[in-house]
This record gives sequence, C-alpha cells and structure tokens, in this order.
Amino acid sequence: MSSLSISPSTVTGAVVRYNSIQMLRGVAAIVVTLYHISENISRTYHQTFLFDWFNIGYAGVDLFFVISGFIIAHTSAKYIDNPKELGPYLEKRFFRVYPVYWLFVIPLLLAVWLIQQTQPGLVEDAYSFDWLTVLKTLTLFPEHIAIDAVTWTLSHELYFYLLFALLLISRHTVWLLVLLSLATVVNCVYIFSQGWLFGSGLVKFFLLSPINLEFLFGILVYYLHKRFRLNHFWLVILIASLVAYYLAPRTGGDITRVWNLGIPSLFIVWGFVEADRSHAYRVPNLLIHLGDASYVIYLMHFPVIVLANKLLFKAGFTSVWALGMADMGLMLLILWVSWKIHRGIEQPIIKWSKRS
Repeated sequence: MSSLSISPSTVTGAVVRYNSIQMLRGVAAIVVTLYHISENISRTYHQTFLFDWFNIGYAGVDLFFVISGFIIAHTSAKYIDNPKELGPYLEKRFFRVYPVYWLFVIPLLLAVWLIQQTQPGLVEDAYSFDWLTVLKTLTLFPEHIAIDAVTWTLSHELYFYLLFALLLISRHTVWLLVLLSLATVVNCVYIFSQGWLFGSGLVKFFLLSPINLEFLFGILVYYLHKRFRLNHFWLVILIASLVAYYLAPRTGGDITRVWNLGIPSLFIVWGFVEADRSHAYRVPNLLIHLGDASYVIYLMHFPVIVLANKLLFKAGFTSVWALGMADMGLMLLILWVSWKIHRGIEQPIIKWSKRS
C-alpha cells in the first residue's frame, strides 16, 4: 500500500491559499444549476436534455457540505474552548447567510403572492402566507416551506454552524457531538433498513439526518490535511470522482448518497487542498470568481430557471433542444449577474460586518 503515499505532514509556517476550494464551490454551484435545468426540462417535456448527463448534478450539494465542514474547521478551529469568540463567530455566520438570502427570498415571496392572486394557474403548489409559515421561511427554520427549492440545504448549514459553536464554548462538548454523530449513524441504518428514502420529522430527517455527516467529513479533511500529506492527490481525485459518478443514486434524496457521494466528496476535497499545499497548479481567476459568487448563484438559479421556462413554454417553445440552449444562455447570464451582486452587495456586507 506504499503506492498510496500518505505520509505524516510536516507543517511549515507557509500560508496556503485554498483557491481550489473556491473553485470547487463554483463548480458545485454550476453542476447543481445544470441539474435543475435538466430536471426542469424533463419535468416539462418528459424528455431528457443532453442525454441526461447532468442527472447527478445534485451531487454538488454533497460537495458543498464537505467544503463547508472543511472551511469552518480551517477558519475557526483555533477558537475552540474560547467562549469570547462565540459572539464574533455567530455574527460572521449570520452575515454570511441571511442578508443575501433575504435579498432573494423577500422579493420572491412578494412575487409568489402576486402570482397566486392574479395567475394562480402558474403555481403548482400554493404557498400558505400565514405568519408562522413566512417566519419559518425567513429564518430558515428546519423543514420550512422552501419558496426557493434549494434553501433546505441552508437549514442544515445553520445547524452545523450551531453545533460547531458548542466547541467554542467548551472543548468538552465534543463528547456531546460524538454521541450525536453516533445517534445519526444509528438513525441512518434504521432509515435504510426500513426503506424510507424520503420523509419528514424534525428528529429523524433533520437533527439526525444522515446528510449531516457530510459536514463531519469536511472536518475530517481538515485534520487529515494537518497530519498527513497525500502525495498522489490527482489519482485520489480521479478515483473518487469516478466512484461518485458510477455509484451515485440517480435521484436526489436517496439515503445512500452519504456513502456514494459524501465519502467520495471527502477524498475530492482532501485531494484539492493537498494540491493547493503543493502549489501543483494555478487556479484560473475566473474559477475563483465563480467560487466567490457561488452562494448568489446557488440562491438565484432555481427560481429564475423555473420562471423563465414557464414563460418560454407559454411562448410556444416546443423543442427540447431550443429550450435547453435557451437555458444554457440563461445560466451564463445568471453567472454574470451573480458575480455583479457578489461584488456590489454581498462582498460589501461581509466587509462591513467584519469592521463592525
């Protein structure tokens, strides 16, 4: 097994810029966008687009979760057992998530309300505008009604942030997190044995959701990266990518995605952070910029694509290829607008929150 070339890491004082992680965030956002384009065309026309190449694009979510675990561990592990850092930590996380989220979700809520009042036929599932439902949506409360279909993942992100915050209060809370992880594994086995791939329930499908383990995989990447060197990282990245592609369940939400996608994502992220440490290549600035704007891309793409496709369908687009090409052009526009929003709104908010 020596050919794997995992050796103890010799830590130096050199600062590593993890540009590959930013690139991966951009790639994850793009493949999720392509998945939703393909899914929407399939749902509308009952035909596949581009031979269904992007039918596992939802795997970008699993990659996002592992990346999030690594980033939080990398940026905040030094504050563990330091309660004074709890306030700044939570404040940073708040400004990373909510302002840009509200920037999209509030206009979207208003638009859906207006459409339901004037053109109810355009909305498949009516949104209930009672105050509790709206409050849950605005706060990303677990199992909220997602006016933007991708925001269920943000609830899991926030849950992970809060769990990691316990370590800042006291390192001894790690035992609580270990017990929670073990309970999650038990719950995962139980759900799998029952054959329930989908469902609701705050404990079973959120607090102990198997997909939460993918954040733990990201933390594991951080500690592996600190203690070992992975010399043949390109080979590991290639093998993990092929494993993810060939073993991935062909529908999102399958409980097996934690093994079939989460574990390969662990090795993909580890491989790329090792590539950064070794200065193996230079990440193009364009890909770094897409990673910077990935959160905006992620929030924007789904409602824009769904609305645009409804309008195109009503306008008489009957060709799957014509609609698909229109969607690809729309995706490029989304990427450009997302970068502008990141530079003009998201980035200034983050800088302001750091100064305050």
